[in-house]
This record gives sequence, structure tokens and C-alpha cells, in this order.
Amino acid sequence: MPQVQGGVDGLWLCLRPALYKYATTSLSSTPISIGWSFSHESRLSPRLLLKGRPRNISCFSTSTSTLRPIQLPRRVPVESPNGRELKNRAKELAVLGRGTDALYRELEYASLRGDYLRVRILVEALVKERGEEPNLPLYLGLILANTNPQHGSPSEVKGLLEEMGAEGLIPDSSIYHAVLKVLAIHPDYIFRKDILEELHQRWFTLTNDGWHNIMVGMVRDRQLELVLNAVDLLHAEGTQIKPWLYDLITYTLCDVEEFDEALKIIRYRISAGELLISATLWSYILDAASRALHHETALYVWRKRVETSYLNPPSGICINILSTAARHGDFLLATDVFRILGNRTETLQHHHFESLMEAYLAASDLQTALTLLTVMASSGVAPTESSVRPIYLHLCQDPSLPATALSILHDLHSSKRPIPASAINVIIESHIHHENLPSAISTYKILHTLCPQGPTVSTFNTLFRGCAKFARRDQAMYLAAEMVTLQVVPDALTYDRLILVCLNSLGTEKEQHEAFLDAWRYFEEMRSVDLWPRQGTVVALAKRCCERGDERVWGLVGSGGQKGMGIREMENFISDHWRDMPRSRG
Repeated sequence: MPQVQGGVDGLWLCLRPALYKYATTSLSSTPISIGWSFSHESRLSPRLLLKGRPRNISCFSTSTSTLRPIQLPRRVPVESPNGRELKNRAKELAVLGRGTDALYRELEYASLRGDYLRVRILVEALVKERGEEPNLPLYLGLILANTNPQHGSPSEVKGLLEEMGAEGLIPDSSIYHAVLKVLAIHPDYIFRKDILEELHQRWFTLTNDGWHNIMVGMVRDRQLELVLNAVDLLHAEGTQIKPWLYDLITYTLCDVEEFDEALKIIRYRISAGELLISATLWSYILDAASRALHHETALYVWRKRVETSYLNPPSGICINILSTAARHGDFLLATDVFRILGNRTETLQHHHFESLMEAYLAASDLQTALTLLTVMASSGVAPTESSVRPIYLHLCQDPSLPATALSILHDLHSSKRPIPASAINVIIESHIHHENLPSAISTYKILHTLCPQGPTVSTFNTLFRGCAKFARRDQAMYLAAEMVTLQVVPDALTYDRLILVCLNSLGTEKEQHEAFLDAWRYFEEMRSVDLWPRQGTVVALAKRCCERGDERVWGLVGSGGQKGMGIREMENFISDHWRDMPRSRG
């Protein structure tokens, strides 16, 4: 009895029903698989069929000119999923009991659909049962069957072309275009190059579909420069490019952030009168361009689709566009985005206002940027120190700008707008940046008239930084007394900067000694509320202690993971800076 080689699945039994009697044992113990599983080494071709296979295992009858329908094996119940699948395959084979011309038509339809299995069945029927010699329609069908995304392969197409040459068949234009269609789905740029060279040598003209298939293959190979050259060539020749190809190219260009080229294609389509561009494509371009902060593309799509109410972008895209507008100083776009966000139920947050503020400052519109701070205050979104950083950076550009900003705040106050303390603080900080401490103090003194809630701890911390920078201990003591009077609670940074003010104090030896004592008192007060100065301040205080021979330096040693200096670090520091080596601790 013949032995069945390899695995026996449902498809094999469907094509070779004569093997049922040899595979009974296998079927009784092994589940039948009806999945498609073709290897390119066992591909079907007219030439192989002509060499002959044993007809007693063929699914086609040799006694008549018609096809014999396959009978389902009794071992596979029709009600099971596998049984239903085999019954469907049997019905397909039964339909093939028609004339040769009908089979060729069926082959054409199946190949255009990329129905890999159907094409194999039809080619086998035509060659083995109808006695058809290898011809171009058969090879055309087999080549087009490789457009199947799962089972197609460029290597199989190469093999078919080689067989055609061996059979003396000369490929015509349809064969070459079929190969290009396969290569659009299974890219192989070397194979595509060879096919195009043969087309050129044989003076075949590429059809519009051929151009489309070439460009799709190039897109999938990421040969975008060649794709764009081909687009320009077709435009110059007046050849129409189908919308789906434009969409594919545009999506790919956005993926690689080539927004200038994507925008060029969109503009061309609009100018050519194309009005039905997909809303999904518009949204994708807007999303990708805004994420990449590409202003020109984002602005074009916004004006074409959002302003005309054809597109309603989600809040995430709106925030990205707001950032894009802020980066490029387009306050008109930023204002329009802000309007859309304001019409929604979500509450506007700090980052929304900050992006809009950056857009106005990029356009040198300081007045509107400061007005936004008053809008934030009246909207319940109190501006923080980080919210005014764009304004600070702008004021640092010119020493005259802080005075201009203060004048704007006076005008806003006259208009009954609430002035937040952070707006005054940023002017004070910019004065200190321009090394104008007297103007900073003067601004502080008029803060009470503009801001009813008075100064904050950030106000004093900024002023203390200026006092430390310019060694103005007298001004710092005045400000410290103000803090006590106004009952502003100091934080760690306040104590830290007061210590630095005292350490940087100039004057006679007696005055410097008094300043050092004040610095140590501030440190002890700081430690009483369980706060530590910054590491640089600890080192500066330790150095002054060493210079004065003050053994309280050991109080700067932290313990239990606290800030401060470690014991070993302090011992090394003392050995390097102590004027007369002190006794060891303890």
C-alpha cells in the first residue's frame, strides 16, 4: 500500500480525494487543518503540470471532459467548522464544470482578486483536464495570484518568468504590468528596476495603473525622492493621479516629517479642483504637523478645515497647535485655538495660558501678555512663578522693558483689572537681572497700590537675592522687618538668602563680625523649624567659621540622612580651611 508522505491536511485531501483510503489512520488520530499553507518551492505552474503527476490521485476526472465534483469524506462532519470549509471548497470545484472559455474568465476574475487558491485550482483544471498548453493567460493568472498579501512572493514571480522563457513564451505588456502590481504589494526594488529596464528595451508604454503600482512600491520602499519625481513627471504630462495614491504618499510624508512636500501635494490637489479629500487625512496632517511644530502646514490645515467648521480637532491636537503658534509667534492662530478650547466644557489650565502668552511675546506684544495674567487671575487660574517665566525672559532683553511693563500694569489697574503678585514679582526680578536694585526696591514699594493682597514670600526671596548679589545688608534688614510686619512666613529659600546676605556683607571687621553672627542666628532659627540651607550655602558658612576659628562649624554636620556635610567631609574641609588646626570633635 502506498505511503502518504508528509502531513495530510484538509486542503490536501480536498485536492487529492483518492488519498482518503490511504490516510484513514491519520485522519482518525490527527485533526484536519484547512488553513492555507503553500511553500514557494512547491508552486504550481503549467510546465510542472505538463510533466505529469499520477492522474489516479487528481481531483479531476480523466474519463470525461467535465469536472467530477468532490465528495466530502464521511469522517469530517459537515456541521463542524472543518467540515463546512471542505464543503465550500467542494462546491467551488463543482462550479468548475463549465466550458474552457468560462474557466478562463473565472481565472481572470480570481487572479484580479488575488485569490491564490482559486487560481491554482483553475490552472490545474485547464492544463490537466482541458489539455491547455502553457500560454500567456495562464501565466498572467499565476503572476496576479501573487498579489495575495499572505501567499504572494516576488521569488515565485521570478520563477514563473523563467519558465515562460524556457517555454518560448515572450512576455507582453500585460505580464510586465502584472509583475509591477505584485511588486507594489511585495516590494523588491532590484526586481522592479529589472522589469522597468525590460519595458524600456521593448518599447512598452507604462499605463496609468502601471505608474501607480510603481509609485506604491517606491513608497513602501521609502524611496520618497523617486516618488516625488514621478509625481512631478505625471503632473507635467497631465496624467491623472488617483486620490488614494495621493493619500498614501501624503501619509508617508507626514510619517517621516516631510511636511513641506506633503503640503505641496495638498495644495496641488486643492488647486486642481479636488474637493473630496478625506477628513481623516486632514486630521492626520494636522495632528502630525502640530506634534512636529510645523507652523506652515498646521496653519494651512487650520484655516482650510477648522476655521470653516469642517473639522473639529480634539483638545490634544489643539494644545499642540497652541504650542506651535507660541513657538512661531502666531498670536492670531493661538487666539483662535484658545477660543475653541474656551468653548468646550474643560477648564483652561496654566499651560493653555502660557502657550498663548508665549505666542504674544514672540510677536513682542507685551501688553497682551500682561493682560493674560489679569485674565488668569479673574478666571480662578492664579499665575504661578513658572507661568511668568516667558515674560521674565522677554523683559531681560532690554533694560527699559521692566519700566514699560510696570506702566502697562498701572493702566490695567486703572481699568479695574486684578493684578496678581506674580506680575509685580517678575518686574522686580528683571530689574535685578539688569543690576538695578534701587528700581527693584521702588517697584516693591508700589506693589501695595497695585496688588491689594500684598507681597508674597517669592517677592521677598527675589529681593533678598538682589541684596546678596550687591552686598546690601541694610536693605535686606529693612525687607526682613517688612516680612515680620506683614506676617509673611519665610521658607527655606528665605533663610538661605538671608545667610548669604550676611556672609557677603562688606564693611569694617566689626561690621563683618556682626554680619557673621547674624548669619549664624539665621541658621539656628532655620534649624529650629527643621530646615536646611542649600549645600553651597552650607559650604560658604563652614568656610567663614573656619576662617574665624569658630568651632560651631561642627553644627553644620548633618545626621540621619539630613542635608549638610558629613563628618569625614567636614574633617577634610577643616584641615584645608582652618586657620589653626582645632581639637578633634568630641
